[in-house]
Amino acid sequence: MDISASPYSPKRVDFAGSKLCRICSSIPASFWSGESRNIGVKLQPLESIRLEAQRGCQLCAILLMGPDRDPHFQSGNHKTLELKRNAFYAMPEDMDVDRSSLLTLREDTLRGLDHGYRMKNPRDFGFSLVPSPWSALKPVKMGEHVDNIQLIQVWLENCRDNHTQCSSNIECFLPTRILDLQAFSDSEDIRLVTSTADDLFFDGKPPKYVTLSHCWGPPSKQPLTTTKATLRQRMMRIHFEKLPQTFQDAVKICRSLRQRFLWIDSLCIIQDDEGDWAKEAALMASVYSYSYFTLAALDSKDSSGGCKMVADIQSSYSNRFVDIDFYGLEEGGTKFPRQRLRVFEVPSLEDGSIEVGHLNSRAWTLQERELSRRVISFASQGLLWECNELRATSQRPWENIERSATRSIYRVPLGDTEGLFKSKATWDDVVEDYSARLLTKQTDRLVALSGIAQAAQGFFQGATYVGGIWSSLIPEGLLWRTVPQRPKATKLAHQNDTESAYIAPSWSWASVTSPVDFSLVRASVKVPEDLNFSFGRTIAQRLTVEQMMGIPKYQDPYGALEYGALVLSGALLFNVDISDRVMGPHADLFVGLIKDGVRVGEVSLDAADMVSSLSRGKLYFLGLVFSFHVYGLLLREGVNPEDGYTRVGVGMIRYRRSLAIFPKCRPRTIKLV
Repeated sequence: MDISASPYSPKRVDFAGSKLCRICSSIPASFWSGESRNIGVKLQPLESIRLEAQRGCQLCAILLMGPDRDPHFQSGNHKTLELKRNAFYAMPEDMDVDRSSLLTLREDTLRGLDHGYRMKNPRDFGFSLVPSPWSALKPVKMGEHVDNIQLIQVWLENCRDNHTQCSSNIECFLPTRILDLQAFSDSEDIRLVTSTADDLFFDGKPPKYVTLSHCWGPPSKQPLTTTKATLRQRMMRIHFEKLPQTFQDAVKICRSLRQRFLWIDSLCIIQDDEGDWAKEAALMASVYSYSYFTLAALDSKDSSGGCKMVADIQSSYSNRFVDIDFYGLEEGGTKFPRQRLRVFEVPSLEDGSIEVGHLNSRAWTLQERELSRRVISFASQGLLWECNELRATSQRPWENIERSATRSIYRVPLGDTEGLFKSKATWDDVVEDYSARLLTKQTDRLVALSGIAQAAQGFFQGATYVGGIWSSLIPEGLLWRTVPQRPKATKLAHQNDTESAYIAPSWSWASVTSPVDFSLVRASVKVPEDLNFSFGRTIAQRLTVEQMMGIPKYQDPYGALEYGALVLSGALLFNVDISDRVMGPHADLFVGLIKDGVRVGEVSLDAADMVSSLSRGKLYFLGLVFSFHVYGLLLREGVNPEDGYTRVGVGMIRYRRSLAIFPKCRPRTIKLV
């Protein structure tokens, strides 16, 4: 269907507040209506579109981004282009755009095929009616900057007034220390105050506060901190100009949003006071759960990167859009009320996800994001808003988008820890995500996850938590496997180059520095009842957790450990030897298992440097989970019986070999350390 527009079209629509050329202003209102499908409108040649864009036509400017950014667009400058609205053009599955709202700029020719039509050199755009309250914002124009503060304010007000799931946390908590951004009426300076100060409370209620999530960066670019020596000074005055750029931006944003109090970890925790740091680290779950919202400097490598206060529309796909206000009468008396359209360029796969940023590569920030009720992320590609009921970008701030991550942990509302663990997501998903993130200090490996662990305790009721593992998830929770990384080899966490402190027991994934996965758990399946493997079905049934003990290094039972042990009864294990390493891309991590001179299975070692230490004690294979093979742990016996067993790897015994081995094993009670 062709509803060609021209400067002389009787279906002329008047536009208010948006500069358009004669051709674009003549596009009928019916073209944008919700009922229209598979229709097109003739525009003008490419050279004319380029000229009108230079003259200020907003629609020509956004449509021109397609040909100008696509080297494969070969339309002749004198060929008339058509703007096609269609509902059938194939889109990448992860592009969250209503197909009925797609626009394609192409030559005004169609090439017929047996199965229909194929578009020639298409460029895709989308459009959407802007709903209230976002329609009250200033319309966005090409070449101007987006007012992020105004957009954030609308997000906050909409969430506060309309989202019942985001109002469940009553403000009843205030961190030990917090930054007062209104301490001095005649200066931009701020100061550190304590939560016990009487003037912070109103009618016995604590005030709202904002939290900042940011990357500290390398030692050479560490942010401004509070130490025992500077605490007194910080509580008197912190000069604004001495704050790093990210902190300055956070202060400005809070002031623009009329928020007085801000929590920043490096300034609100005494960094060289081990006791204070441990106490405050244990409060992280509360600090982020009860904050009004969290500002996340998503794309800043360190505190000098800043939060992007303004966003250039043409700098990223999330901000490549333009608003068009229109109203008028359609021919025949059909009335179209005044409305606002947002026309935007649909991102390609090469543009990447708005979530990609330095901040999301850091271990500490996982709980900062997941425990917060509201998160406003400042990314290189625009703003990202997340709360319990809405997840949107600055491109379409009213439309929910999916998280780009494939794990189902990211399909639940932000801050909804109970929903997180009742969904298809599991603790395994959390560990896989967290273990792949970076830590400056390996001694923080359990501490930086303690907030999520505390929040998860309500779901794992009655279960014991030690070293990142819940007792109710044993034996499957022990079947983690290191993910080899090159060129840096996997190490035991306590053998880190710069640290020798105890991190976690050997059976905990926190005992290694590399990412881990639970692919062996996913590989195991239930054994058919008619399979001759009756002894196998009793492996997990016999195995019982008699004791799961952890001695906290501080007062936080979910944080750093001094010691951990696991006592299992009904364990089936047998002595093994190891063969030459298995050939493959990561051969230094794999060895074969030998029983009575016969190869019976394979094991993945927990660290690349473990082969030399395997001769220090007898080796045993502990069966944990069965399918057509038996999956379990490779253990090294201690020098003395009371020393227990140390985990050194994870692997499997092949099905036919296991039939001859496990029925002869006598159930035992063992201790893993």
